[in-house]
Amino acid sequence: MNKLRDILRLILTSALSDRQIGEAVAVSKNTVRRYRHLAQQRELTWEDIKANLPSELESLLNKTERRLSQKRLPDFADIHSQLALPSVTLQLLWEEYRLASADDALSYSQFTHHYRQYTRHLKLSMRQTHVPGQKAFVDYSGKRPHYVHADTGELVPVELFIGVLGYSVCTFAFATESQGTQDWIQANVLMLDYFGGVPEIIVPDNLKAAVVKPGVNPQINRAYLEFADHYGTVIMPARSRHPKDKSKAEVSVQIAQRWILARLRNMQFFSRSELNQEIRRLCDELNLRPFKKMPGCRFERLVQEERQHLKPLPTAKFEWGIWSARQAVGPDYHVSVNGAWYSVPFHLVGESIEARATLQSVEIFHRGARVASHARAEVGKTVTDGTHQPPQHRAYAERTPEKLMDWARGIGPGTLAVVEQQFNRSVPALGLPACDSLKKLGRQYGVDRLEQACARALQIQSPTVKSVRSLLGTRRYLDTHPDETRQVSLPLHHNVRGSSYYAGKEMHHAD
Repeated sequence: MNKLRDILRLILTSALSDRQIGEAVAVSKNTVRRYRHLAQQRELTWEDIKANLPSELESLLNKTERRLSQKRLPDFADIHSQLALPSVTLQLLWEEYRLASADDALSYSQFTHHYRQYTRHLKLSMRQTHVPGQKAFVDYSGKRPHYVHADTGELVPVELFIGVLGYSVCTFAFATESQGTQDWIQANVLMLDYFGGVPEIIVPDNLKAAVVKPGVNPQINRAYLEFADHYGTVIMPARSRHPKDKSKAEVSVQIAQRWILARLRNMQFFSRSELNQEIRRLCDELNLRPFKKMPGCRFERLVQEERQHLKPLPTAKFEWGIWSARQAVGPDYHVSVNGAWYSVPFHLVGESIEARATLQSVEIFHRGARVASHARAEVGKTVTDGTHQPPQHRAYAERTPEKLMDWARGIGPGTLAVVEQQFNRSVPALGLPACDSLKKLGRQYGVDRLEQACARALQIQSPTVKSVRSLLGTRRYLDTHPDETRQVSLPLHHNVRGSSYYAGKEMHHAD
């Protein structure tokens, strides 16, 4: 996901502060403030720019090469841990920090000042205030439910996904086969459906299905980013070794273990769907339980106070897909995706593309823009879109008996009859060259004259290309006499000797 696109979407569609947007997208608040100022200057709206490619947004807002200089802050948590080692001083750590890049490094006085500010707050605990519709926390329970395999009788352990809204504390639970990416995203999709809306931020733990590489600038799983982009939300992982970032999820996991898992311990299920039906019932029961220290319950708080602040669900659910490795388009302008071959526009031959395959479709992208979309085919099959072919290939692909008869049918019955005659043989494909010649005659003389010549060829019982060509060249196709009476016997005349004359003559010779 492009950071600039996310920054603009949050600036133009949410009420988040510059600092909150910076934390969500892993940039500084000053960067967010700069783009907010540029967006206001250009009077941009999200509807106007949401279809733009990342490169277009970059050129729209970053037309100059000048950038505001910013100092690079060190990781003070690492600095603090390094100081616990023997003989390590702040002076030494500052010099090592400055070696990476002296131009954007803090001075020693600023380095020590920021470190002192950091240590003052090490033991403070901030009480988090949750805004309606702002955050949802997601995690897996450490304890796992199970069901009984119907055929073998073995216990099959599954994972328990927990999702909770920060403000209403409305809780969702769902059992998945694993903690894999597909199961993780499916659970997130079902969670948003259960809540009836989309929060501005989703806070996961640092599991691999969500975060490929944790840290100060975490790398989010690509499929999870696509999910977030589809629903118009932001993924903001909890910091490693900072459980208070996701305290709401931790507490909800404990509650789910007590009010859901504990209830399941004496029940038996023979499929994951049966298990999930009971989990849904227990989850609804939990959300309807009255609060102990607040009026109402989780579900009432969701419906009455939070749901109106959630973003609406998109019309189509997110469909999870697998990205293939980048590959160059071959000279046949087809690319291989999961064992099948799919066409791309022929001008992309030699270019690098990547493909995303779902259960139903295959999408092909070039430089971030979708260039082709096909229905998914079986292994070994080839799918070709005629619009992707160069003109000469498209013309050759249309050279079939069916296509040629469709062409002749559009001209007239005479032409259609002559074309059908060309394919009236043991191997119909042998008539293709003759039909190519007929099409050439149509271009040379016009389709009206071709239809007249074909009709005349049928009349003289010679529906061949040679006859049609001769009729067109000599213009004899104009000499049509459909009502003329044909002579079937010799006329009566005194000069005609008759058969009796020749019979007598033959007898005379025989004597």
